[in-house]
Amino acid sequence: MVNMNTEQAYSVIADILSAHFEPNEVFDRLELMVEIGDGATRRQVWKHFNGVNSQPIGKRLPLQAGADLRRAVFFLRDNQLETTNEQIWGLVFTLYPDSSFNIDYTYEKSDWLKGGE
Repeated sequence: MVNMNTEQAYSVIADILSAHFEPNEVFDRLELMVEIGDGATRRQVWKHFNGVNSQPIGKRLPLQAGADLRRAVFFLRDNQLETTNEQIWGLVFTLYPDSSFNIDYTYEKSDWLKGGE
């Protein structure tokens, strides 16, 4: 997917977030937290169900899924900078069982991104 738009980026993120879990797994919400550097990302995935927060165990995604996720995240970062003139350093993508979602952007660098500063 060379050219991407916002809706496609959201769809890629939702698909990859869902792929961390079994198709019939129940949840109140799934969250993908991504820190965005110049050429690298770091992510955490969470499932929230009945007040319990857990992370997927032993689920490895294909390398292409990681590349697609990075491409979608970098597109959203670049698009946000182009349309709002604001640099984002991360995002939290929340997916609900009815396929609706929410996305929150982070405008401050995390400690991971600050490195030795």
